[in-house]
Amino acid sequence: MRIYDLSNSLARHWNWAGDSFLPLRTGDELPETIVVYPKHGFTHVDAPCHMVRGSLTTDDCALSQLCGEAVVVDVSDCVPARPVTAELLSERGKSVRQGDILILRSNLVKHSPNTSQDYWSNSPFVDETGARWIVARGCSALVIDFPQDYPAREMGDRLIPTEEWTEHQIVLGGRLMHLEHVTGLDAIQEGRVFLFGWPIKIPRSDGGPARPFALSAWPAGQPKIFDLSMPLDAGWRNAVRIMRAKSFEAGDPVQETGFAWLGHSHTHVVTPAYLQESHPGIAALQGLGLAQVCGWANRIDLTDIGDGGVITVPSLEARADQVPTSEILVLNTGFSSRTHYSERDWLAKAPRLDLAAAEWIATRGFRTIAFDFELDASARGSRLGTLREADIPVEAALLRRGCVLIKNLVGIERVGAARFFLGAAPLRLPRGESAPARALAVRWA
Repeated sequence: MRIYDLSNSLARHWNWAGDSFLPLRTGDELPETIVVYPKHGFTHVDAPCHMVRGSLTTDDCALSQLCGEAVVVDVSDCVPARPVTAELLSERGKSVRQGDILILRSNLVKHSPNTSQDYWSNSPFVDETGARWIVARGCSALVIDFPQDYPAREMGDRLIPTEEWTEHQIVLGGRLMHLEHVTGLDAIQEGRVFLFGWPIKIPRSDGGPARPFALSAWPAGQPKIFDLSMPLDAGWRNAVRIMRAKSFEAGDPVQETGFAWLGHSHTHVVTPAYLQESHPGIAALQGLGLAQVCGWANRIDLTDIGDGGVITVPSLEARADQVPTSEILVLNTGFSSRTHYSERDWLAKAPRLDLAAAEWIATRGFRTIAFDFELDASARGSRLGTLREADIPVEAALLRRGCVLIKNLVGIERVGAARFFLGAAPLRLPRGESAPARALAVRWA
Protein backbone atom coordinates (compact mmCIF):
# COMPACT_ATOMS: atom_id res chain seq x y z
CA MET A 1 0.00 0.00 0.00
CA ARG A 2 1.35 3.40 -0.98
CA ILE A 3 0.24 6.66 0.66
CA TYR A 4 -0.07 9.73 -1.56
CA ASP A 5 0.34 13.07 0.25
CA LEU A 6 -1.95 15.58 -1.47
CA SER A 7 -1.73 18.86 0.43
CA ASN A 8 -0.08 22.23 0.10
CA SER A 9 1.91 23.60 3.01
CA LEU A 10 0.10 26.21 5.07
CA ALA A 11 2.66 29.04 5.10
CA ARG A 12 2.88 32.69 4.19
CA HIS A 13 1.43 33.24 0.71
CA TRP A 14 0.79 36.35 -1.38
CA ASN A 15 -2.83 35.41 -2.15
CA TRP A 16 -3.99 33.01 0.57
CA ALA A 17 -4.32 34.21 4.16
CA GLY A 18 -2.79 32.07 6.89
CA ASP A 19 0.49 31.01 8.46
CA SER A 20 2.03 29.19 11.40
CA PHE A 21 4.40 30.61 13.99
CA LEU A 22 6.65 29.36 16.77
CA PRO A 23 6.78 31.75 19.74
CA LEU A 24 10.12 32.84 21.10
CA ARG A 25 11.49 30.50 23.75
CA THR A 26 11.32 32.09 27.23
CA GLY A 27 13.51 30.50 29.86
CA ASP A 28 12.78 26.78 30.10
CA GLU A 29 9.23 27.03 28.72
CA LEU A 30 8.47 24.93 25.63
CA PRO A 31 7.10 26.98 22.69
CA GLU A 32 3.94 25.61 21.09
CA THR A 33 3.08 26.21 17.44
CA ILE A 34 0.43 28.83 16.67
CA VAL A 35 -1.72 28.49 13.54
CA VAL A 36 -3.70 31.37 12.04
CA TYR A 37 -6.14 30.52 9.25
CA PRO A 38 -8.69 33.34 8.85
CA LYS A 39 -10.50 32.15 5.70
CA HIS A 40 -10.50 29.58 2.90
CA GLY A 41 -7.17 29.07 1.16
CA PHE A 42 -4.40 26.53 0.57
CA THR A 43 -5.71 22.93 0.48
CA HIS A 44 -9.20 23.21 1.94
CA VAL A 45 -12.77 21.92 1.94
CA ASP A 46 -16.02 23.67 1.03
CA ALA A 47 -19.28 22.46 2.54
CA PRO A 48 -22.44 23.34 0.57
CA CYS A 49 -23.24 26.29 2.89
CA HIS A 50 -20.01 27.97 1.77
CA MET A 51 -21.94 29.44 -1.13
CA VAL A 52 -25.53 28.21 -0.80
CA ARG A 53 -27.66 29.93 1.83
CA GLY A 54 -29.20 27.60 4.38
CA SER A 55 -27.44 24.52 3.00
CA LEU A 56 -25.38 21.84 4.75
CA THR A 57 -22.51 22.58 7.12
CA THR A 58 -19.59 20.20 7.56
CA ASP A 59 -21.45 18.71 10.54
CA ASP A 60 -24.42 17.87 8.29
CA CYS A 61 -22.42 15.99 5.66
CA ALA A 62 -21.79 12.24 5.80
CA LEU A 63 -18.24 11.12 6.59
CA SER A 64 -18.29 9.02 3.42
CA GLN A 65 -18.52 12.16 1.27
CA LEU A 66 -14.82 12.86 1.80
CA CYS A 67 -13.56 9.50 3.02
CA GLY A 68 -13.96 6.68 0.55
CA GLU A 69 -13.24 5.43 -2.93
CA ALA A 70 -12.25 8.07 -5.42
CA VAL A 71 -11.80 7.86 -9.18
CA VAL A 72 -9.08 9.90 -10.92
CA VAL A 73 -9.97 11.59 -14.22
CA ASP A 74 -7.12 13.26 -16.09
CA VAL A 75 -7.83 16.73 -17.51
CA SER A 76 -4.21 17.87 -17.85
CA ASP A 77 -4.73 18.72 -21.51
CA CYS A 78 -7.12 21.47 -20.36
CA VAL A 79 -4.11 23.50 -19.22
CA PRO A 80 -3.95 26.34 -20.01
CA ALA A 81 -7.41 27.81 -19.48
CA ARG A 82 -9.63 25.28 -21.27
CA PRO A 83 -13.07 24.26 -19.98
CA VAL A 84 -13.83 20.88 -18.43
CA THR A 85 -17.10 20.06 -20.15
CA ALA A 86 -19.77 17.38 -19.86
CA GLU A 87 -18.61 15.98 -23.20
CA LEU A 88 -15.06 15.57 -21.90
CA LEU A 89 -16.22 14.02 -18.61
CA SER A 90 -18.58 11.63 -20.38
CA GLU A 91 -15.68 10.39 -22.50
CA ARG A 92 -13.16 10.02 -19.65
CA GLY A 93 -15.41 9.36 -16.67
CA LYS A 94 -16.91 6.03 -17.68
CA SER A 95 -15.51 4.39 -14.53
CA VAL A 96 -17.22 6.92 -12.22
CA ARG A 97 -19.81 5.15 -10.07
CA GLN A 98 -22.69 6.44 -7.96
CA GLY A 99 -21.29 7.73 -4.65
CA ASP A 100 -17.71 8.03 -5.89
CA ILE A 101 -15.49 10.95 -4.98
CA LEU A 102 -14.38 12.49 -8.28
CA ILE A 103 -10.77 13.67 -8.59
CA LEU A 104 -9.96 15.93 -11.55
CA ARG A 105 -6.21 15.94 -12.17
CA SER A 106 -4.83 18.86 -14.17
CA ASN A 107 -1.24 18.90 -12.85
CA LEU A 108 -1.53 22.69 -13.12
CA VAL A 109 1.28 23.39 -10.64
CA LYS A 110 3.79 21.70 -12.96
CA HIS A 111 2.90 24.33 -15.55
CA SER A 112 2.13 27.28 -13.27
CA PRO A 113 3.12 27.15 -9.56
CA ASN A 114 0.50 28.39 -7.13
CA THR A 115 2.98 31.00 -5.95
CA SER A 116 2.39 32.84 -9.23
CA GLN A 117 -0.58 34.70 -10.71
CA ASP A 118 -0.37 32.28 -13.66
CA TYR A 119 -1.83 29.56 -11.44
CA TRP A 120 -5.15 31.37 -11.69
CA SER A 121 -4.99 32.75 -15.22
CA ASN A 122 -3.80 29.43 -16.76
CA SER A 123 -6.17 27.27 -14.75
CA PRO A 124 -8.74 25.05 -16.44
CA PHE A 125 -12.30 25.60 -15.27
CA VAL A 126 -15.38 23.42 -14.92
CA ASP A 127 -18.11 24.93 -17.07
CA GLU A 128 -21.84 24.69 -16.44
CA THR A 129 -22.24 21.48 -18.45
CA GLY A 130 -19.35 19.82 -16.62
CA ALA A 131 -20.73 20.82 -13.23
CA ARG A 132 -24.17 19.44 -14.08
CA TRP A 133 -22.58 16.18 -15.28
CA ILE A 134 -20.79 15.76 -11.93
CA VAL A 135 -24.02 16.20 -9.97
CA ALA A 136 -26.09 14.01 -12.30
CA ARG A 137 -23.49 11.23 -12.12
CA GLY A 138 -24.11 10.97 -8.36
CA CYS A 139 -20.64 11.91 -7.13
CA SER A 140 -20.33 12.66 -3.41
CA ALA A 141 -17.55 15.23 -3.69
CA LEU A 142 -15.27 16.95 -6.21
CA VAL A 143 -11.52 17.05 -5.63
CA ILE A 144 -9.47 19.41 -7.80
CA ASP A 145 -5.90 20.66 -8.12
CA PHE A 146 -6.87 23.93 -9.81
CA PRO A 147 -9.24 26.91 -9.25
CA GLN A 148 -12.30 25.34 -10.82
CA ASP A 149 -14.50 28.40 -11.43
CA TYR A 150 -13.60 30.80 -14.22
CA PRO A 151 -14.21 34.00 -12.16
CA ALA A 152 -11.50 32.90 -9.66
CA ARG A 153 -8.93 34.58 -11.91
CA GLU A 154 -10.76 37.90 -11.48
CA MET A 155 -11.00 37.97 -7.67
CA GLY A 156 -8.27 40.58 -7.35
CA ASP A 157 -10.02 42.94 -9.75
CA ARG A 158 -13.64 42.98 -8.58
CA LEU A 159 -16.17 41.58 -6.10
CA ILE A 160 -17.72 38.67 -7.93
CA PRO A 161 -21.44 38.12 -7.32
CA THR A 162 -22.51 34.74 -5.98
CA GLU A 163 -24.38 33.77 -9.14
CA GLU A 164 -21.22 34.04 -11.26
CA TRP A 165 -19.62 31.17 -9.35
CA THR A 166 -21.34 28.72 -11.69
CA GLU A 167 -19.53 25.53 -10.70
CA HIS A 168 -19.81 26.29 -6.98
CA GLN A 169 -23.52 27.05 -7.30
CA ILE A 170 -24.28 23.84 -9.18
CA VAL A 171 -21.99 21.38 -7.36
CA LEU A 172 -22.43 22.74 -3.84
CA GLY A 173 -26.08 23.31 -4.65
CA GLY A 174 -26.27 19.58 -5.41
CA ARG A 175 -25.05 18.98 -1.82
CA LEU A 176 -21.67 17.70 -2.91
CA MET A 177 -18.51 18.86 -1.15
CA HIS A 178 -15.33 20.40 -2.56
CA LEU A 179 -11.74 19.55 -1.71
CA GLU A 180 -9.79 22.32 -3.42
CA HIS A 181 -6.16 23.07 -4.31
CA VAL A 182 -4.81 19.59 -3.71
CA THR A 183 -1.38 18.81 -5.07
CA GLY A 184 0.72 15.77 -5.94
CA LEU A 185 -1.93 14.09 -8.08
CA ASP A 186 0.67 13.42 -10.76
CA ALA A 187 2.21 10.76 -8.49
CA ILE A 188 -0.98 8.67 -8.47
CA GLN A 189 -0.55 5.70 -10.78
CA GLU A 190 -3.92 4.07 -10.11
CA GLY A 191 -7.26 5.02 -11.62
CA ARG A 192 -8.98 4.50 -8.29
CA VAL A 193 -7.74 5.30 -4.76
CA PHE A 194 -9.14 5.47 -1.22
CA LEU A 195 -9.22 9.12 -0.14
CA PHE A 196 -9.07 10.70 3.32
CA GLY A 197 -10.09 14.31 2.67
CA TRP A 198 -11.82 15.77 5.73
CA PRO A 199 -10.79 19.19 7.06
CA ILE A 200 -10.00 20.22 10.62
CA LYS A 201 -13.15 19.77 12.71
CA ILE A 202 -14.59 23.26 13.10
CA PRO A 203 -18.18 22.94 14.40
CA ARG A 204 -21.04 24.02 12.11
CA SER A 205 -18.58 25.41 9.58
CA ASP A 206 -18.62 26.03 5.84
CA GLY A 207 -15.27 24.23 5.49
CA GLY A 208 -11.69 24.50 6.63
CA PRO A 209 -8.07 23.56 5.95
CA ALA A 210 -7.35 19.91 5.19
CA ARG A 211 -4.44 17.46 4.98
CA PRO A 212 -5.76 14.95 2.44
CA PHE A 213 -4.02 11.73 1.48
CA ALA A 214 -4.92 8.72 -0.62
CA LEU A 215 -4.19 4.98 -0.44
CA SER A 216 -3.16 3.01 -3.49
CA ALA A 217 -4.68 -0.20 -2.07
CA TRP A 218 -7.16 -1.06 0.67
CA PRO A 219 -9.12 -4.09 1.93
CA ALA A 220 -12.20 -5.35 0.12
CA GLY A 221 -15.60 -4.71 1.62
CA GLN A 222 -17.73 -1.81 2.77
CA PRO A 223 -15.80 0.79 4.78
CA LYS A 224 -17.12 1.85 8.17
CA ILE A 225 -15.78 5.26 9.16
CA PHE A 226 -15.41 6.69 12.68
CA ASP A 227 -14.50 10.27 13.49
CA LEU A 228 -12.11 10.25 16.46
CA SER A 229 -11.57 14.04 16.46
CA MET A 230 -12.61 16.59 19.06
CA PRO A 231 -14.44 19.59 17.58
CA LEU A 232 -12.40 22.77 17.92
CA ASP A 233 -13.85 25.05 20.57
CA ALA A 234 -12.53 27.32 23.28
CA GLY A 235 -11.72 24.37 25.55
CA TRP A 236 -10.30 24.59 29.03
CA ARG A 237 -7.12 26.34 27.90
CA ASN A 238 -9.04 28.88 25.82
CA ALA A 239 -6.54 28.02 23.10
CA VAL A 240 -8.80 28.23 20.04
CA ARG A 241 -10.58 31.13 18.36
CA ILE A 242 -13.20 30.60 15.66
CA MET A 243 -13.97 33.50 13.34
CA ARG A 244 -16.28 34.18 10.38
CA ALA A 245 -14.19 36.14 7.87
CA LYS A 246 -17.02 36.38 5.35
CA SER A 247 -20.74 35.82 5.71
CA PHE A 248 -23.96 36.28 3.82
CA GLU A 249 -25.24 38.45 6.68
CA ALA A 250 -22.41 40.90 6.08
CA GLY A 251 -23.24 41.11 2.38
CA ASP A 252 -20.45 38.82 1.17
CA PRO A 253 -21.10 36.44 -1.76
CA VAL A 254 -19.67 33.52 0.26
CA GLN A 255 -19.26 32.34 3.85
CA GLU A 256 -15.74 31.54 5.09
CA THR A 257 -14.93 30.30 8.58
CA GLY A 258 -11.41 30.52 9.96
CA PHE A 259 -9.67 29.77 13.24
CA ALA A 260 -6.61 30.48 15.34
CA TRP A 261 -4.96 27.60 17.23
CA LEU A 262 -2.83 29.07 19.98
CA GLY A 263 -0.92 26.00 21.07
CA HIS A 264 -1.42 22.33 21.97
CA SER A 265 -5.10 21.52 22.39
CA HIS A 266 -7.88 19.31 21.05
CA THR A 267 -6.95 16.55 18.58
CA HIS A 268 -3.39 17.21 17.44
CA VAL A 269 -0.03 15.65 16.63
CA VAL A 270 3.13 16.40 18.61
CA THR A 271 6.62 15.60 17.30
CA PRO A 272 10.05 15.42 19.00
CA ALA A 273 10.74 18.99 17.82
CA TYR A 274 8.54 20.12 20.73
CA LEU A 275 11.50 19.51 23.04
CA GLN A 276 14.28 20.59 20.70
CA GLU A 277 13.93 22.43 17.38
CA SER A 278 16.67 20.36 15.73
CA HIS A 279 14.61 17.17 16.17
CA PRO A 280 12.10 16.03 13.51
CA GLY A 281 8.96 18.17 13.36
CA ILE A 282 5.71 18.24 11.40
CA ALA A 283 7.71 18.74 8.18
CA ALA A 284 9.09 15.21 8.61
CA LEU A 285 5.53 13.83 8.37
CA GLN A 286 5.17 14.33 4.63
CA GLY A 287 5.64 12.08 1.64
CA LEU A 288 6.75 8.67 2.90
CA GLY A 289 6.92 10.08 6.43
CA LEU A 290 3.15 10.51 6.48
CA ALA A 291 2.87 6.75 7.09
CA GLN A 292 3.95 7.35 10.69
CA VAL A 293 0.55 8.90 11.53
CA CYS A 294 -1.57 7.29 8.79
CA GLY A 295 -1.46 3.52 8.95
CA TRP A 296 -2.66 0.35 10.59
CA ALA A 297 -3.31 0.77 14.29
CA ASN A 298 -3.92 -1.53 17.22
CA ARG A 299 -6.33 -0.53 19.98
CA ILE A 300 -5.36 -1.59 23.50
CA ASP A 301 -8.44 -1.77 25.70
CA LEU A 302 -7.71 0.07 28.95
CA THR A 303 -11.31 1.05 29.68
CA ASP A 304 -11.05 -0.66 33.07
CA ILE A 305 -8.59 2.05 34.13
CA GLY A 306 -10.82 4.49 35.97
CA ASP A 307 -10.53 8.25 36.38
CA GLY A 308 -7.19 9.09 37.95
CA GLY A 309 -5.95 5.53 37.41
CA VAL A 310 -2.40 4.59 36.47
CA ILE A 311 -1.37 2.58 33.41
CA THR A 312 1.61 0.48 34.44
CA VAL A 313 4.06 -1.87 32.74
CA PRO A 314 2.16 -5.03 33.78
CA SER A 315 -1.10 -3.69 32.33
CA LEU A 316 0.64 -2.98 29.01
CA GLU A 317 2.55 -6.26 28.93
CA ALA A 318 -0.69 -8.16 29.38
CA ARG A 319 -2.41 -6.40 26.46
CA ALA A 320 0.19 -5.01 24.07
CA ASP A 321 3.03 -7.53 24.16
CA GLN A 322 2.01 -9.11 20.83
CA VAL A 323 1.18 -5.86 19.03
CA PRO A 324 3.49 -5.22 16.04
CA THR A 325 5.75 -2.27 16.81
CA SER A 326 5.59 -1.20 13.15
CA GLU A 327 1.94 -0.20 13.67
CA ILE A 328 0.37 2.66 15.63
CA LEU A 329 -0.26 1.86 19.29
CA VAL A 330 -3.66 3.19 20.43
CA LEU A 331 -4.27 3.46 24.18
CA ASN A 332 -8.04 3.49 24.75
CA THR A 333 -9.23 4.35 28.27
CA GLY A 334 -12.58 5.81 27.22
CA PHE A 335 -11.79 8.89 29.33
CA SER A 336 -12.48 11.49 26.63
CA SER A 337 -15.85 9.86 25.89
CA ARG A 338 -17.08 10.24 29.48
CA THR A 339 -15.39 13.57 30.34
CA HIS A 340 -15.82 16.57 28.05
CA TYR A 341 -12.62 18.36 27.13
CA SER A 342 -14.05 21.73 28.16
CA GLU A 343 -14.52 20.64 31.78
CA ARG A 344 -12.19 22.46 34.13
CA ASP A 345 -11.18 19.24 35.88
CA TRP A 346 -10.21 17.44 32.66
CA LEU A 347 -6.62 17.13 33.90
CA ALA A 348 -7.59 16.27 37.46
CA LYS A 349 -9.79 13.35 36.35
CA ALA A 350 -7.56 11.95 33.62
CA PRO A 351 -5.82 8.58 33.94
CA ARG A 352 -2.06 8.75 33.49
CA LEU A 353 0.75 6.69 32.05
CA ASP A 354 3.46 5.55 34.44
CA LEU A 355 6.98 6.70 33.50
CA ALA A 356 8.18 3.09 33.47
CA ALA A 357 5.30 2.21 31.14
CA ALA A 358 6.37 4.99 28.77
CA GLU A 359 9.91 3.60 28.78
CA TRP A 360 8.48 0.12 28.06
CA ILE A 361 6.62 1.52 25.00
CA ALA A 362 9.74 3.29 23.71
CA THR A 363 12.05 0.34 24.38
CA ARG A 364 9.73 -2.00 22.53
CA GLY A 365 10.21 0.24 19.48
CA PHE A 366 6.77 1.80 18.91
CA ARG A 367 7.16 4.93 16.75
CA THR A 368 3.66 6.38 17.11
CA ILE A 369 1.31 6.39 20.11
CA ALA A 370 -2.29 7.63 20.05
CA PHE A 371 -4.42 8.08 23.17
CA ASP A 372 -7.56 9.61 24.68
CA PHE A 373 -6.30 10.87 28.06
CA GLU A 374 -3.55 13.07 29.55
CA LEU A 375 -0.23 11.20 29.82
CA ASP A 376 1.26 13.19 32.68
CA ALA A 377 -0.17 13.57 36.17
CA SER A 378 2.22 16.45 36.84
CA ALA A 379 0.68 18.49 34.00
CA ARG A 380 -2.39 18.85 36.23
CA GLY A 381 -0.66 21.25 38.56
CA SER A 382 1.16 23.20 35.87
CA ARG A 383 0.28 26.61 34.52
CA LEU A 384 -2.45 26.78 31.92
CA GLY A 385 -0.01 28.47 29.52
CA THR A 386 3.11 26.92 28.05
CA LEU A 387 4.77 24.04 29.87
CA ARG A 388 8.27 23.09 30.90
CA GLU A 389 9.81 19.72 30.20
CA ALA A 390 9.72 19.05 33.94
CA ASP A 391 5.91 19.34 33.78
CA ILE A 392 5.59 16.49 31.27
CA PRO A 393 8.18 13.78 32.13
CA VAL A 394 6.17 10.95 30.54
CA GLU A 395 5.45 12.79 27.28
CA ALA A 396 9.06 14.00 27.18
CA ALA A 397 10.38 10.46 27.65
CA LEU A 398 8.49 9.30 24.56
CA LEU A 399 9.41 12.32 22.45
CA ARG A 400 13.09 12.04 23.32
CA ARG A 401 13.04 8.46 22.05
CA GLY A 402 11.72 9.71 18.69
CA CYS A 403 8.03 8.84 19.20
CA VAL A 404 5.26 10.86 17.56
CA LEU A 405 2.13 11.44 19.66
CA ILE A 406 -1.46 11.64 18.42
CA LYS A 407 -3.24 13.36 21.29
CA ASN A 408 -6.84 13.78 22.45
CA LEU A 409 -8.69 11.20 20.39
CA VAL A 410 -12.31 10.65 21.36
CA GLY A 411 -14.71 7.72 20.92
CA ILE A 412 -12.04 5.13 20.12
CA GLU A 413 -14.08 2.34 21.72
CA ARG A 414 -16.81 2.84 19.08
CA VAL A 415 -14.51 1.36 16.45
CA GLY A 416 -15.02 -2.05 18.04
CA ALA A 417 -12.25 -3.94 16.26
CA ALA A 418 -8.81 -4.15 17.83
CA ARG A 419 -7.09 -3.41 14.52
CA PHE A 420 -8.13 -0.67 12.09
CA PHE A 421 -6.67 1.95 9.75
CA LEU A 422 -6.03 5.27 11.47
CA GLY A 423 -5.61 8.46 9.44
CA ALA A 424 -4.42 11.35 11.62
CA ALA A 425 -2.55 13.57 9.18
CA PRO A 426 -1.71 16.94 10.80
CA LEU A 427 -1.99 20.19 8.89
CA ARG A 428 1.14 20.62 6.80
CA LEU A 429 3.05 23.27 8.74
CA PRO A 430 6.64 23.54 7.49
CA ARG A 431 7.92 25.07 10.76
CA GLY A 432 5.59 23.37 13.24
CA GLU A 433 6.52 21.10 16.13
CA SER A 434 2.81 20.25 16.44
CA ALA A 435 -0.35 20.75 14.37
CA PRO A 436 -4.11 20.16 14.55
CA ALA A 437 -5.29 16.94 12.92
CA ARG A 438 -8.51 15.31 11.75
CA ALA A 439 -8.38 11.71 12.97
CA LEU A 440 -10.51 9.10 11.21
CA ALA A 441 -10.62 5.35 11.80
CA VAL A 442 -11.74 2.99 9.04
CA ARG A 443 -12.43 -0.70 9.06
CA TRP A 444 -13.66 -2.62 6.06
CA ALA A 445 -16.50 -5.10 6.64
